[in-house]
Amino acid sequence: MADESNNINSGGRSSGIVARDFDAPGQSSTAGADHSPTVAHSSNPVSTATAAYTAARAGAKKAWWHSQFNLMLAVFALLAATALLFVALAPPPELQIATPEPAAVQTISDEEAPWSQSQLAEARTNSQDILKNLLDSKKDLEEKGVQDWANEGFEQALALAAEGDEAYKQQDYQVAIGKYEAAVQKMDSLFEFLPRQIQLNLQEGRAALTEGKSELAKEKFNRVLELDESNLEATAGLDRAGRLDQVLELLAQAKSDEAAYEQSNDLADLRNAESKLEQAKQLDGEFAPLAESVQRVQLAIRDKQFNSAMSDAYRALFASQYNTARKSFARALKIKPGDASAARAMQQALASDQSASISTLLANAKRYEGQEEWASAQSNYQTVLQRDPNQVGAKLGNIRSGARLQLDNQLEEMLADPLALARTERKDKATAVLKDAVAISSKGPRINGQIEQLQAALQQTDAVVKVSFVSDNATQVTLQKIGSKPIKLGQFQRKNLALKPGRYVATGVRLGFQDVRTDIELVPGASVQSFTVKCDEAVRVSSVSGG
Repeated sequence: MADESNNINSGGRSSGIVARDFDAPGQSSTAGADHSPTVAHSSNPVSTATAAYTAARAGAKKAWWHSQFNLMLAVFALLAATALLFVALAPPPELQIATPEPAAVQTISDEEAPWSQSQLAEARTNSQDILKNLLDSKKDLEEKGVQDWANEGFEQALALAAEGDEAYKQQDYQVAIGKYEAAVQKMDSLFEFLPRQIQLNLQEGRAALTEGKSELAKEKFNRVLELDESNLEATAGLDRAGRLDQVLELLAQAKSDEAAYEQSNDLADLRNAESKLEQAKQLDGEFAPLAESVQRVQLAIRDKQFNSAMSDAYRALFASQYNTARKSFARALKIKPGDASAARAMQQALASDQSASISTLLANAKRYEGQEEWASAQSNYQTVLQRDPNQVGAKLGNIRSGARLQLDNQLEEMLADPLALARTERKDKATAVLKDAVAISSKGPRINGQIEQLQAALQQTDAVVKVSFVSDNATQVTLQKIGSKPIKLGQFQRKNLALKPGRYVATGVRLGFQDVRTDIELVPGASVQSFTVKCDEAVRVSSVSGG
């Protein structure tokens, strides 16, 4: 073992390793045979390692530690050979340090970024919502006929909307939103003009009703309802306009009955006229010309009833039916309380008796004529004729006093309301009565005074009265003479006019304020008159809940 160890140790520096003989499995070794081939030194590292490994295997039967050592040497040798081969065969390294190129990164635009996309989507949605409101306002304004009362502003709003459409097409939604919002604001501002349009159409509708223009009134009130479907005045006005033609027809029939009465002097004609007017009043009690006709017919009926009662009383008195006469005179006084002629006749009835002579009655009649007390004079003449129908003087006196009594009543009627003479129809009638009065040959102080008063009244209808109207530069003022068309004075602080005498109505209209109405009577010869027409009471808006 010592020799083997020495040989192994010395083999590290020798040129070869001597392999010991060993028997292969199933074969015995031949004694004395020389099995010691020498592994020559070679420059090939692989061959050297292989020989070493073979020698190590050959000495496997030796000590266990000796064979392990040889195995380790063989492994190290194999590794070294491998390293040398790698160094010999590998190309020389370059001394350049390569910088790795960064990987290519794909980028997207700001518009394609998720946040920008969400913002654009929100802006697009907002613009569509605003556009919906804009279209709703446009439709509402068109239904209310905006082109008729605010076309310029409406066109401006449409132009802004068109600019918004162009921006929307370019996907510039923020600009589109701005344009759409401006268009909405412009259209919303147009709705502020509605109340004024409503008031103007209501005013024109009222005037059309007064003038008897049913179709125009319907047009105006329908226009109001297009602007404000819940307007109560327009609804009522439209209802009145629908019945106006019937009212006008009944009014025309009533006037025809009045004309028949002028020819027949029959109370039945007046009653017919009154009936027609009552039917018209039930259809539209607010129609202004109707009220005037009703008043005229009622006055004519009263006069007819009064004259009838007086005639009945005188007939009874002439027939010496004093009790019946007193009752008829009392009826006449009930129709016209305080009438002087009826009161005197009543006293005459009380004083009369059957013993009164015809000569006395004729003398009294003459005296009453001289005093221009035509009712009393006629009463005495009729009494004489009751007793003696052949009395010529009484017949002539009865006709004369009756005609003068009728003329006297007509003159008093004309003088009772001088302002009514401003109406053409009334003025023509007064002129005819005046002509009859002037034609009287023998005039007394009473009729002369009546003639002078009526002449002056008729002359003054052509005179002018200075009037000053005061307003507030905000109220729309309209002036209408009764029986004539209205005149629009407009807005002003002060306006001076020269008007003919008569009755007028001044109305004022202002948006957001209560309408005002002023009745005016311009008396001839009066000094400058001043009237204030302005709307200064604001309309109180009350909340109305609807189902």
